[in-house]
Amino acid sequence: MYALLDIVKVSLIAFMFVYLGQPGYIFAWYQKLIEPLPDWLWKPLGGCEKCFTGQAALWYYIFFIDGYNLFEHLFFISVAILFTMILSKLTDFLDGTTSN
Repeated sequence: MYALLDIVKVSLIAFMFVYLGQPGYIFAWYQKLIEPLPDWLWKPLGGCEKCFTGQAALWYYIFFIDGYNLFEHLFFISVAILFTMILSKLTDFLDGTTSN
């Protein structure tokens, strides 16, 4: 149960960091900073909410979850990305837009 709360925290923070990088929001400067980078670097650094969440979950698990287990690590990352996808669809619905 503790890991589920961690997944929600990581997903929400990572998603909001990318979401608030849109033009006119507080982290737009960061998106402009990383925009010139190649895709393989731009996406996990914040250009893609799923990629950024995956990176955040990967490193969060390594540094903050006791007792390493590869299967649980992969599950942690996967569920974090899934939760971010749900958040993305929810915000698209609330904003009245659609995305892939």
